[in-house]
Amino acid sequence: LNPFVFSQVGYVEEFAPFIGADITMRNNIQLRAMYNRNRMFMLGLKNHSLTEDIGSEYIIGFGYILKDLKLNFRFRGRENKLKSDLNVRADFSLRDNRTKISNILLSDSQVTGGQRIMGIKFSADYNMSRNFQLRLFYDQLITKYKISTAFPLSTIRAGLTGTFTFGGN
Repeated sequence: LNPFVFSQVGYVEEFAPFIGADITMRNNIQLRAMYNRNRMFMLGLKNHSLTEDIGSEYIIGFGYILKDLKLNFRFRGRENKLKSDLNVRADFSLRDNRTKISNILLSDSQVTGGQRIMGIKFSADYNMSRNFQLRLFYDQLITKYKISTAFPLSTIRAGLTGTFTFGGN
């Protein structure tokens, strides 16, 4: 038995970002634009098929940094004052994927999968101390599939996360 017999050969490339810019201006406004591309080819040597998965994504983002935002709150009868930057970001994305299978011997190909995904992301970060950060976030994905057997899907994630860093300087 030959140990070098291959049933499939694959090729994957991903450019993320293919073209992009991330700018923070002097007035603390942030702008972001990106274009991502990816593709995967899988050649089936036993069934003479070529599977192609091609995707592209456009991302536009906005943000603003509120410098030295002061927060006053009362905890256990004591008033505490915090002063840190509040980083607010919003990103909008549109991703398009397509999967196609081709039979090489029959010169036949058909789309077997794929989707168009629209994403909305919002986040606000605030450092409560040197080692503790709070993050408020909202992520929504709306998916519309390219085949008729799949239903549109919408996913929403939202919440508040706290990150504690040990041993920070």
